[in-house]
Amino acid sequence: MAASMLKESGLPSPLLHRTPTSAPQSALNPVHLAFSCQTSPHHLDCCKLYCRSGAIRQLEAKKRSRCKCSKTSLLTNEATTVELPCLPFNPSEVFTPSASKTLHLYEARFLALLDEVLGKYNNLFAHIIVERVVGHSLGLGQEINSFAATYGCLAQVESVRQLEVGALVTIRGIGRVSIVEITQVEPFLKGKASPFQDDIPEDIKGISSMTKKLKQILADVQQLQIKLKTSSSDSLQTPLEKALQWAEKGDQDSSLKLFVPRREERISFAALQPVAGASARELHKLLQERLLAMESTDTLQRLKNVSLFAEESRASIAAKVAIQSLQL
Repeated sequence: MAASMLKESGLPSPLLHRTPTSAPQSALNPVHLAFSCQTSPHHLDCCKLYCRSGAIRQLEAKKRSRCKCSKTSLLTNEATTVELPCLPFNPSEVFTPSASKTLHLYEARFLALLDEVLGKYNNLFAHIIVERVVGHSLGLGQEINSFAATYGCLAQVESVRQLEVGALVTIRGIGRVSIVEITQVEPFLKGKASPFQDDIPEDIKGISSMTKKLKQILADVQQLQIKLKTSSSDSLQTPLEKALQWAEKGDQDSSLKLFVPRREERISFAALQPVAGASARELHKLLQERLLAMESTDTLQRLKNVSLFAEESRASIAAKVAIQSLQL
């Protein structure tokens, strides 16, 4: 199937299938998806997909009728599980709370998802990672592939700009979610999501102290980024600054209360943003830190981990600024 984002734009690509990779070792209790098809094992349009608490149910290679769902549940303080449209990505595109990114959607099924997100779901959907974990042969040319839906993040659409082909959609990560059940496959995925947040902290003083230390390191990183000249098209406001601004205030929508993490948890995720002039190795390191952060439920340990990462970023940018000053 065609990708739903322009590859040449450098924007991330949603997917419904990918080249098989190893299973993520996630603490998020991944839900397993499975489907089969005689002609193409990866073609979801002609398959049946089930998901029940990680167990693979009986599969049939026939087209699933469209889900006739009742009126969408709103995110309220009483609702701990809510059905949401799901936009799937590969593990290299994990999305974290406080982060933002721009998607170029142009495939029909994802434009249909966008319309429903804007019209019925208060601009909300689940950004999920889908990865193949195992495959089984049924004989007669049939194959069952099992997929894990992990690293879920509640995403909110902040802006939409119509294009001649599709739309540019800017989204913000609100909080982690666990996908507990897949409820729809066509024309796009839907699933039941529940909040996934850190454990209630015990060392409040330690968390406060580490948060203060992290913010000082990030302030240094931000100042160094401003000094580092990269591209004339770069925004004056960096991804780090935007993420920190959101992390400090959180989302003011009371209906999202159960899904928005505590301030210290938000700040720990806000630190994991790409910095100016990052190399391929540094971006890979960032990805690894994001995956680790998404799995953790220990706020203090995450703050310690990201502080070390931020210190490395600070040292790297400082060196680049020094080299740049010598070349002027």
